[in-house]
Amino acid sequence: MVDVPAVAVELAELLAVVVGAGAASTVGIVLEQFGLSAASTGDLVLGAWAVGMGLLALYVGVVALGYEQALPRLRRIAAGE
Repeated sequence: MVDVPAVAVELAELLAVVVGAGAASTVGIVLEQFGLSAASTGDLVLGAWAVGMGLLALYVGVVALGYEQALPRLRRIAAGE
């Protein structure tokens, strides 16, 4: 079995978290745009749903993955731990 250095595993995990945060944030922005356009055309229920889901996706991308996962991992790698 190949012995993988711990730094390589940490970098792979950090990359996965950053890609996930970016994807969730992108989905959130697209849903927000769709929700606002749906609400402006008169479909308020669909617009409200899309805006709500967009806010949830933005929360997941920015706070849950970005702030709470990616930043501590990045700080830990930068400190050399």
